[in-house]
Amino acid sequence: MVNTQIYEFPISVYGKLERYNDTISKCRCRIFYKYGNRNGTYITDEFADQFLSSMAYTPIKGIFLAEEGDYSDHGASRDDGKVYGIVPENYNLKWESHLDEDGISRVYACVDVLLFTALYREAESISTKALSMEIYAQSIRGEWKFVDGRRWYVFDEGKCLALQVLGNAVEPCFEGAAFYTLKNSIESILKEIDGISKEVNKGGNDSVDQNSVADEKESLLLA
Repeated sequence: MVNTQIYEFPISVYGKLERYNDTISKCRCRIFYKYGNRNGTYITDEFADQFLSSMAYTPIKGIFLAEEGDYSDHGASRDDGKVYGIVPENYNLKWESHLDEDGISRVYACVDVLLFTALYREAESISTKALSMEIYAQSIRGEWKFVDGRRWYVFDEGKCLALQVLGNAVEPCFEGAAFYTLKNSIESILKEIDGISKEVNKGGNDSVDQNSVADEKESLLLA
């Protein structure tokens, strides 16, 4: 089994669908704002630039439940569901202000997305759905730091793996984006992962099954 270790972060699609060509529609996607956010992570200027450079050709995937008429969550496996679109090579990055529901205006990184609306009818509803940004865990570099008197997980490196369409029942984390679910804070997940890694590295025990460790990490990230 290939281990697709992923961190998940929320974003949202917004605006009306526009016709891109006979088979594809286009809309905008609100991804994240910089600095501290309420899932305990901190996005620096440098990380934001580096991360956004990996957005081209990112797939937009989802699990559509026909009997419910809505999308599900990330599913049991990273390859569940279908690919409903893609972030184009020229994704028209702009930093745009958005008034969030808590009354605070924040500046979000926003990009174009292309949706396969002629191929999949349900893709037409994606412009009204929440999306979760999946960061490829093997690409993540960072550490816990105190910034302005608060402890954050500060990212240094990371690559975007996919954008997952989420159903209406999924509770978002970011104020103006459909992000990581609140039931599992990133801090508690990272603490458990740190514990696993320390056990593996303790005493240089080469007999530990690395695949089992990776599976355990993935089970935490998918909780």
